[in-house]
Amino acid sequence: MSAELAAILAAVATVGIGLAGLTVALWRDVRADIRELRASIDADRIAHEALHAAERQSRAEETRELRAVISAGREDAS
Repeated sequence: MSAELAAILAAVATVGIGLAGLTVALWRDVRADIRELRASIDADRIAHEALHAAERQSRAEETRELRAVISAGREDAS
């Protein structure tokens, strides 16, 4: 094998290793971004569910209050 061919193969191997390292680094960043996005989506979902639970609780309290007013009105009418 000539020295020129060995130098070319060494350069190709060096570039290949560098590209592989870059690819791994980029995929790590992408995976980190995906994890952050999923965490954000989970936090939004939890907040959304909490909002709905609060709305249901509020409606239940309003219903109880209305029923109490109706009951009191019926007792006064009797």
